[in-house]
Amino acid sequence: MKRNYYEILGVPRDAADADIKKAYRKLALQYHPDRTNGDKTSEEKFKEINEAYSVLGNPDKRSSYDMYGDNFERIGTGHEDIFGGSIFEDLIGDVFSDFFGGRRSSRNRKVRGKDVEAVLELEFEQAVMGIEKEFNIKRTGVCDACSGTGAKPGTKPNTCRTCGGAGQVNYRQGFLTVTKTCRVCNGSGYEIPDKCRDCSGTGRVLKEETIKVHIPPGVDNDSVLRIQGKGSEGYNGGPAGDLHVIIKVKDHPVFKRDGQDIIVDIFISYAQAILGDAIKVHTLYGEEELKIPAGTDSGEVFVLKHKGVSSPYDKRKGDQIIRIHIEVPKHITDRQKELLKEFDEISRIYSKNNSKGVFDKVKDLFQ
Repeated sequence: MKRNYYEILGVPRDAADADIKKAYRKLALQYHPDRTNGDKTSEEKFKEINEAYSVLGNPDKRSSYDMYGDNFERIGTGHEDIFGGSIFEDLIGDVFSDFFGGRRSSRNRKVRGKDVEAVLELEFEQAVMGIEKEFNIKRTGVCDACSGTGAKPGTKPNTCRTCGGAGQVNYRQGFLTVTKTCRVCNGSGYEIPDKCRDCSGTGRVLKEETIKVHIPPGVDNDSVLRIQGKGSEGYNGGPAGDLHVIIKVKDHPVFKRDGQDIIVDIFISYAQAILGDAIKVHTLYGEEELKIPAGTDSGEVFVLKHKGVSSPYDKRKGDQIIRIHIEVPKHITDRQKELLKEFDEISRIYSKNNSKGVFDKVKDLFQ
C-alpha cells in the first residue's frame, strides 16, 4: 500500500494550502537529486514527495483524495460507458463539479501563471550587508514562434469539431445532463492540425532570463524573497506568477551567525590572560580594539554592542559576541620551561601559605 500523502509531506490532514506548499518546498530542496549526488534512496524519496504534492497541492485532487484515498483516481475501474470513460468517475468528478457550478471552459479565460522558485547562493558578507544581484532564472512563457497559438507559423488552429469551439460538451447520464470539458481540445475550443515545432503545439516554451534583485541587509539562510510578476507567464493574457527566491548563505571561516548576533572565537596566550592586553578584533565593519582584563579565564565572553547584523524587518542591529580561548602551546623553548617551572613553584608556595600576592609575583615574573 502507498504511504499516506499527508504523512509523506509531514503535515496534518487539516493543513492549510500554504503549509502544504512550505513543507513540500523544504523536503524537495532536501532530497533534490542535485543535492544528493545520485543517491537512489533520496531519488525515490524525491519522486514520492512530488507525487504527494501533485495531489495535495491541487485543491480538486486533494478533495477527492480526502474522500476516496488511494482510489481517488481509479474509482469505477471496469465500468466503462459508451463514451470511453468511467461511469463512477464521471458521476463523482463531473456531477459534483460541473453540474453544480464547478469547472468552466479554459477557452479565452484569463489564467494566472504559476509561481517559480529559484535558489540564490550568497557570500556571508553579502547576506549581512545586502547587495544588488543578477542571476538567471527559467520560467514558462508564450512561444514567440507561434505567438502562443500552438500552430505552425503561417497556419492557425481550427475550431474543435467535437465541441464546436465551446470547450465543453454535454453528456446524458441517466436522468442527468452533465457538462464536461471537451476531451479532444482539453477545453481550448481549438484543434491544431499543424503544430508549431518550437513548442510542439502547446503554445508555451521554457525561457531563460537574467534578472536583477535587491537583497536587503540581514537576510538569513532559507529566507524567501517574493518578486511579483517574475514567475511563469499567464494564459490568455492572464497575469504572470511570482518568483520566490530562496536564499542560501555560505559559511564564513571566522564569523558565525546566531540570529542578529555574530559570534567570534578569539585565542589568546597564557601571558595575555594573566597580565591582560589590548588586542585588535575583526568585525563585519572593520577592526575594533578589545581590552582583555588581567586574569581572564578561558570561556569568558565579551560583547561589542551593535556590531552584529541588521534585522531586515525593524533595522535593529545585533551584537558581536567574542568568546575567549586560552591557547596552549604544543612546543616551548627551554627558557619558557624554566619560567613555567618557576611560576609553578611560586604558585604552590603561596597557595600553601594562603598568602596574598601570588598574582603580583606572577606578573613580576612574566614582566
